[in-house]
Amino acid sequence: MSRVRGNKRRYEEVQPDVQKKIVEDHIRGVRGHGYLAIAKRHQLPVRTVQHVVARAKRAGGDPVASRGHKKRKLNDAEAAKLCKALDQNSIATNRQLRAVVRNKIAVRTVSDYLARANPPFTTKVIQDQEPEELTEEWKEGARRWLEGVKRIRLDKRIYEDETPVYANEAPKRGRSRKGTPIIRARSRYAKKYTLHVYAKRSGVLHWELSDKNADTTEIERVAVDAANEMKCGDVLIWDRLGRSGRAVNPTSQHYSPVARATFEGCGVTIKFLPPKGKYFNPLELLFNDLKQHHIRPNFLKNGRPLPKSKIAELVRNYMDQRAQATLSGFFRARANGRDAVEKRIL
Repeated sequence: MSRVRGNKRRYEEVQPDVQKKIVEDHIRGVRGHGYLAIAKRHQLPVRTVQHVVARAKRAGGDPVASRGHKKRKLNDAEAAKLCKALDQNSIATNRQLRAVVRNKIAVRTVSDYLARANPPFTTKVIQDQEPEELTEEWKEGARRWLEGVKRIRLDKRIYEDETPVYANEAPKRGRSRKGTPIIRARSRYAKKYTLHVYAKRSGVLHWELSDKNADTTEIERVAVDAANEMKCGDVLIWDRLGRSGRAVNPTSQHYSPVARATFEGCGVTIKFLPPKGKYFNPLELLFNDLKQHHIRPNFLKNGRPLPKSKIAELVRNYMDQRAQATLSGFFRARANGRDAVEKRIL
C-alpha cells in the first residue's frame, strides 16, 4: 500500500479507494488530470501519485493488488492443457508447449507453470526401452511364464541375483555458470565389487560380496555355500545370465552344469526367468533400496572410495536388520507380476 510523508507521522497510508480514484483520474488523460493536478486534488506528493499509477500498470490496472503478484495470463484450464501436452510428449520444448496455449505467455514462463504443477515437472535422464518390451510376442511369453510360476507357493521360491556395488560414484549432473565447464574431480566409478544374494520372502538365505566378476567360476563357488541354506522342495528362480542367444545349450554362469547339479543334489528345482525378467525379480527392488538408501548416503564427502570392509558392514547391517521387513513387500510387487501390470509393462 502506498505511503506518504506526514507532519506528525513518518508515513501515512493512502487508502485503497483514494488509490483507485487516482488511477481513474489518470486514465481519463484529459486536461486537468495530470500528475500535478491529481496530486493537488488529493493533497499528496506528485511522486506518490506516480508510484500509485506505476504499480497499477504493473498489476493490470489494480493499484491495490498484492506486491509482486501480477495476474496470471493462463487460467486453470489453460494451465492444465499445458501440463497435459507435456504428459503426452515428454520431449516437447517450451516453444512447442507455448503454442498449445496460443502463445499467450513467454517461453520462459512455460517453465514457471510446469514448476507449479502438482506434482511438478523435473528434468530426468530418459531411460532406454528395450525392443522386447514393445513386442506383443514378449508380453505373451511373459504372461505364460507368470501363469506357470503362480502355481509355486511364495514361501517355496528362492530368488537369486548379482549386482555391481561400487566403492564410490561421481555425480552424473551438475550446474555452473554459462560457458563454464564442470570438471570431474574423480572418475565416474571407483572399484567394483559383486554382490550375490539368495533370498526367500521370509529373509535372505545367503549373501556374499566378492572382488571378482560374476563369471562361471564365481557362480559355482557361491552356489556351494548357498545350497547349504536351502531345503528339499524349494524352487530357485534364476535370471538368464549366461545365455547370449547364440548357444543352443549354454553352459556358462547360471547355466553351468556344476552349479545346477549342486542345487538339484539338494532337492532344489531350478526355473529360469523369461527375457527381461528383472520386472519379475523381487531382488531388483532390494538392490535399489540397499544402494540408494544405505550405501550411497555413506560415500565420503572428500571423494575417497569406501574400503571393502565398510561396504560389507553396510550390506551386513541391511541384510540383518532391514531385508526381512522389506522382502515381503518386494515379493508382493514383483513375484507374480503385479508391478508389471500396474505400470502397463504387460
